[in-house]
Amino acid sequence: MISYCIACYRPVYARLLIDDLILKTSAPYEILLWLNLADAEFETFLDQRIAEGAPLRMLGRTPGNIGMEAYPHLFASAQYDLIVQIDDDVVCISPRIAETARAAFDRHPSLGMVTADVWQDEYTTGARPPMEHYRPIDQELGLFDGPIDGWFAIYRRASLLRCGAILPGRYYCLGGAIKGRLRTFGQHGWLCTRMKVFHVIGPAYASHFGMLDREIEKYRSLGRQEIVNWYEGDRTRLPAAEELRRRVARIRECLST
Repeated sequence: MISYCIACYRPVYARLLIDDLILKTSAPYEILLWLNLADAEFETFLDQRIAEGAPLRMLGRTPGNIGMEAYPHLFASAQYDLIVQIDDDVVCISPRIAETARAAFDRHPSLGMVTADVWQDEYTTGARPPMEHYRPIDQELGLFDGPIDGWFAIYRRASLLRCGAILPGRYYCLGGAIKGRLRTFGQHGWLCTRMKVFHVIGPAYASHFGMLDREIEKYRSLGRQEIVNWYEGDRTRLPAAEELRRRVARIRECLST
């Protein structure tokens, strides 16, 4: 039913994501990977999961980070009807996402993509704006129209094919671009609050996973100085390690049912 596509650049996060996809997916699935790094330890982890029976396929390796450029290659190799673009700093998902997405697509034939909602608290926005920027479409299925991108975007295969070639750069809002392309032929991209993911945005949770310096380096290389300033500025105001540990445990508990 569902093909998960991940361009992996941050193995610390990607290990957690892959294990959560394996644990919580209750429909036929595959996980397609493009490795945007050279990391022997991470490849050993992937080989172990494949040996254990996980439907993982590694489609490409680039020692340098090509970022979003990997996704068209992943999409083209997907075999199932639901094709998912996932940021590799999503580390935890709610169960039955494939079934929830399928219900939304079945009820709304003009729906071409649906993006999962994100965990939000005082330490993270998850990259989603406040809900006042959204208008309700289908309250029963938790569907809202508003700003979405590809942090965990599920596309209907036929709709993605109809969009034609989209050639993203290394850092590119691919999900938002696809939503715009869908609009040109009368289809929609909506947020779904009945599915939720933990998208590690912000310095507090990045520090919990030992990724603060790596994230600052990444955003600096992309010329995103405003994010570099945010992460560096908050370095001296981070919550206590035990507080973050409790928070992450609570997030995992909430996204387990």
